[in-house]
Amino acid sequence: MDKIVSLARRRGFVFPSSEIYGGLGSSYDYGHYGVLLKDNVKARWLAAMVQERDDILALDSSIILHPRV
Repeated sequence: MDKIVSLARRRGFVFPSSEIYGGLGSSYDYGHYGVLLKDNVKARWLAAMVQERDDILALDSSIILHPRV
């Protein structure tokens, strides 16, 4: 995994979050190619797991939810 993360950082796919302030552990921001790669993976997953099935529906909900949820 370290080799993959190192390659992604060198090629500009990801950057440590808040890097100019010392960074945050295990938190990354996506660079231009990282955004494109993430969007492609998401689109392929959505097509295979949701759009090609009749028994699955997509849902995009809030990250912040009521405490009882």
